[in-house]
Amino acid sequence: DLTTLHREDIKAELRKRFGSVAAFERSHDLPEKSVTDLLRGYKSARVQEAVVAAINSPLNSNSEGSGNAAAGARRIV
Repeated sequence: DLTTLHREDIKAELRKRFGSVAAFERSHDLPEKSVTDLLRGYKSARVQEAVVAAINSPLNSNSEGSGNAAAGARRIV
């Protein structure tokens, strides 16, 4: 359920898994800015289901985003 998470936490989870929110949208064939619209209160069952599924999946088993997340990761020293 997305209502228990802050919208910045949702975006952070998608960035961890896919490298960016836009990459998540592309990998799930969602319209551009659809996640932003969802987090601003616009209703879309398809976008919500995709976000919930991505957030609820184990981080390292998401094969769609693992390459993007690793490419965008920065090491903090």
